[in-house]
Amino acid sequence: MLLGLLRTFAYIIAVWFIWRWLDRTVGGRSRQFGGQRPPSSPSSSKGGSSQVNPDDSKEGEYVDFEELKD
Repeated sequence: MLLGLLRTFAYIIAVWFIWRWLDRTVGGRSRQFGGQRPPSSPSSSKGGSSQVNPDDSKEGEYVDFEELKD
């Protein structure tokens, strides 16, 4: 029983290390640009800016509720 539990933990740890290694080797290219698209992407090659800046002057409305007595 204890041997099976230890073997299961060993498998989980081994799979986790293999997953991290594969993520570093294969998925490292996507993190190279810091989460942004690479400069050769079609959306960034357009003439204008495609990002929309939100209007932060109005964060929301405050509503004051009054308690009603029965």
